[in-house]
Amino acid sequence: MNESITKVLNDNGVDKVAYFYRSTPLVGNAYTVCSLINTKKKRIESRGVSICSVADTYNKNKGRQKSMGRAIKALTRQRNFGKINPSGRDQDTVKREVKIKKPEDVMKFDKEKAAELQAINPDAEVTIIDGCSGNFLKKILFEIPLSYPIRLASENFKYKSQFRPNPAGGEETKLLNSISEDKGI
Repeated sequence: MNESITKVLNDNGVDKVAYFYRSTPLVGNAYTVCSLINTKKKRIESRGVSICSVADTYNKNKGRQKSMGRAIKALTRQRNFGKINPSGRDQDTVKREVKIKKPEDVMKFDKEKAAELQAINPDAEVTIIDGCSGNFLKKILFEIPLSYPIRLASENFKYKSQFRPNPAGGEETKLLNSISEDKGI
């Protein structure tokens, strides 16, 4: 972390930076969260959320940088920014493909990814293409709405940059509880 970021964090009482991620079998990482925490006051000073598009390739460092930048923005300006709006992109989709090389992997696909795909869109079209003769290879083609990771993020967060938020979801609650336990409270 560079010196100017460290100074901003110190000036605002932040002594802990925590990241967590939400991933699913179908899309992989859906979003990255950076929480800036004041352990003495046992509170989250700010939070930044970076939502990964299903059209992009996931990059952990980029997600961490973007989420931390958003958390710092909320911390320094002491306001919320970037309301998360999950509606409006349901018509746009991205085509995805899964290659299945062994017969037992079909069951795994059905159990994990097909179940999630049905939850996203019960009317989703899935195309199965058989591979070469003599080899077991299938390609399963389907489409995912661009709004899916945004919908997942909106289940726990209202803003991409949030100042002094209440803990959202289990990760931040566990984090704050562990701080209280460490201090013997």
